[in-house]
Amino acid sequence: MGFLITTDMLKKKPQQVEAPKKTVSLTKNPELNKKLTLRKDIIDQKATKSAVNGSIARVVFVLDHSGSMRTMYKDGTVQELLERIFPMAMYFDDNSELDFYWFDTVYKELESVTPENLEGYVEKIILSKKDHFGGTCYAPIMQEILNRFGKREALKIPTFVIFITDGANSDKRAAKDVLTEASNYNIFWKFIGIGKEQFEFLERLDTLRGRFIDNANFANVNDLTQISDNDLYTLLLEEYSDWLALCRQNGINVG
Repeated sequence: MGFLITTDMLKKKPQQVEAPKKTVSLTKNPELNKKLTLRKDIIDQKATKSAVNGSIARVVFVLDHSGSMRTMYKDGTVQELLERIFPMAMYFDDNSELDFYWFDTVYKELESVTPENLEGYVEKIILSKKDHFGGTCYAPIMQEILNRFGKREALKIPTFVIFITDGANSDKRAAKDVLTEASNYNIFWKFIGIGKEQFEFLERLDTLRGRFIDNANFANVNDLTQISDNDLYTLLLEEYSDWLALCRQNGINVG
């Protein structure tokens, strides 16, 4: 029997990697476990109200590593923030893993955050490396997120990016271009500006024209240590369900 090879068969299709089944584990610190469980419960309640109950997603934490952030890394603020962001991965990610990058003028991929390494993560995995704190460029890390999660490691589930910065960037045109291209992929960008900066550029990204769909949301938090868990998770989930709906309406696969 003959076998006909068509042109479509010769086209190389991007590999789709299915997400593994969820496994649940906790840290060795009972007090930290209590906090994590309570925070995950808050997210569960809010996800149910916003129609994303039971959704699966990869969660990626992208954190500013510029010179103005140095004190927050060293005084425990970033560790506490990480412990508040991690329950998002506990809720959405099948393996309860949080992908983590820092960025300044360059970027660095760090060890995925897990229940096993969460406690003392900043001291052991970030500060121990003594990396230089640099300037502020958004585009390089945004391009890496797009290339990795939108192309190289594409999944049929969405990627939820939590991007936190305390200052304006020096590469606005490039950042706009990346966000515009990324609007064709199943990547949601939650931009959070912290501190007293005005963040006009992040506000413009929130309403940027020329995108395939609206793929980003921006919020400004003056002091992360003063916002409650309840308000933090409300802020993080804002517009996520709307974005999922847009994806489904426009043929972008979000599971």
